[in-house]
Amino acid sequence: MRNGMLSELDRELHDLCQPLTTLQCRLEMAQMMGDLEPLKEAVDASVVEAHRIVDAVTRMRAMLEREDKVLRD
Repeated sequence: MRNGMLSELDRELHDLCQPLTTLQCRLEMAQMMGDLEPLKEAVDASVVEAHRIVDAVTRMRAMLEREDKVLRD
């Protein structure tokens, strides 16, 4: 049961990371093209938050990998 839960959580994290990565890329592209200062500031802040979310997902995936290794050993 626990392995199934870890596998499902891993899938969910993968599914979460995909759109966040897309969002991050789009915001970074807008950042390079934007001329209006308020828009640029909003995009800058959004990029920072997108990086934080992706970093959190990466940490969760690493924890899952460690837990999976413990369960296999």
